[in-house]
Amino acid sequence: MDKQSYHLLERLRGQLVSAAMGKGTFLNRDVLLLSQTLDQLIVKAQREKNRSPESAQG
Repeated sequence: MDKQSYHLLERLRGQLVSAAMGKGTFLNRDVLLLSQTLDQLIVKAQREKNRSPESAQG
């Protein structure tokens, strides 16, 4: 994962935590949208990591 993607992931994670704490629940629509966006980015990063030559070396 490149630095830009990592920083985006961390920024979204912080926003998710703040939003959930502010709303008092993870069931709020805005919180759910942030969570889903973050999930998609995490899955994308994991797929890229699994395809990279470094991951094949163990």
